[in-house]
Amino acid sequence: MTTKCKSATARMVRSTRVLLLLACGLGAMASSSAAQPSDDAPWFGVTMPPVFEPHVPPVIVGDRGVAPAVVPPGEEAFRALTGDALRADLGAIVQFSRTSREQRELGSGQLWGRITGFPSGHDTVSWAARQFEDADIDDVRRQPFYQTDGSEFWLPLSWEMRLVGDPVFGAGTQDLVLTTAMPLAPSEVPPEGLVAPLVHVGFGAAAELAQIDVRGKVAVLHVTPQGHLVFERGAAVPRARTLFERGAVGVINVIDLPGNERARDFSNCGGPCFNLGGRDGRFLETVMDRAAEAGALDRMRIRMSLETTRRSGLSAHNAIAVIPGSERPDETIIINAHADAWFDGAGDNGDGLAVLVGLARHFATEADPPRRTLVFVASAGHHSPGMNGPRNFVAMNPTFAESAVLALNIEHVAQRNLSPARSVADDGYREFVADAGEAPIVAGVSNEAPFLENLFRRGVERYGTNFVSGPST
Repeated sequence: MTTKCKSATARMVRSTRVLLLLACGLGAMASSSAAQPSDDAPWFGVTMPPVFEPHVPPVIVGDRGVAPAVVPPGEEAFRALTGDALRADLGAIVQFSRTSREQRELGSGQLWGRITGFPSGHDTVSWAARQFEDADIDDVRRQPFYQTDGSEFWLPLSWEMRLVGDPVFGAGTQDLVLTTAMPLAPSEVPPEGLVAPLVHVGFGAAAELAQIDVRGKVAVLHVTPQGHLVFERGAAVPRARTLFERGAVGVINVIDLPGNERARDFSNCGGPCFNLGGRDGRFLETVMDRAAEAGALDRMRIRMSLETTRRSGLSAHNAIAVIPGSERPDETIIINAHADAWFDGAGDNGDGLAVLVGLARHFATEADPPRRTLVFVASAGHHSPGMNGPRNFVAMNPTFAESAVLALNIEHVAQRNLSPARSVADDGYREFVADAGEAPIVAGVSNEAPFLENLFRRGVERYGTNFVSGPST
């Protein structure tokens, strides 16, 4: 390249940089201007959170999908386990949940699912039994059981979390219902409701609480899940209990999850306790910040109402399918998947139940008979006090349990991974995308047997499934 060309190129690069910087600066100014709240607008001009929408993904769902599993040579004819077949069953399973909501099986319909002890749970397990029979499995059993004496199933029927409006928060400020609020068992609120001032306690650490008076207030506790909300139970629940011990009259867990969804996890927090979705939580925390800056934080109030029921004397049933072994019929392998769920429950545990049914269809054919007897269990009662499906299966089938050489539980096996997106929603909340990444599957081997650990490793190599490497119990 000549010196003249180099000089011209350098000028073009400098000009491009200037234009890019100018464009970025103008974009930042526009973004900053759009995001600036106004004291003259309701709620200090903070962007309102979206209303909770049932059956709508809280993330951006991409159209690429995950890489398909590898089909080794010679297994092309095994059609019972294709993605299309399993997806069709998953759709049928999720529909039981959606019918639960459509028919308002529980109160106002804010909570729905495939609920043990209720028609939705019964219909789901009955569907699984019919699939076993349609696969020409000769030994299919429907085994009823009853809720244990003294057990109570706490259920919320109707509730509301209402942020109380005040003109000091901006002209036109009116009450705002936070629609992702989810009451946690066994919360109770007086019939007239609970109205109290709000106090933010951060993550609820001891160093934070040392400076905060929560007496007579509803504490707002921020919870950021590390991979899965279940991992936060050991920290969030004790911190909520501490807040009640210090005099709080309620706790709101702001769950830092994608979108604006209801999160039903945690229990026994020590008093009236609710979870709140991510964008609702962002709005609440931002408004509290603006109120503090305006010297009006003491004017912020929350009104919570809750109607509940406690059910006992319920009944349910498991569906069992038995395929005799061709070589060692006296040894059993028990394969379980729980059929019940909260909300649509596609990933907990519609996917597991669909795979269970697919496996039963596969091994029911003469093309691949099992060497040991396989016992498939579509179990009820994973989420229902006093109605544990696997426990009742063991009690009602001692011979199968005593002759078992392996018990396999299928759960959370087919979900896309969630990744932070480059985009944000109109309220500034970071969006997430579910696209080509597959959520890792954990193979928990209770006795850490090297043979079983190696079996999973070989399966990953053969089929390309996304199991977490190394032992995991």
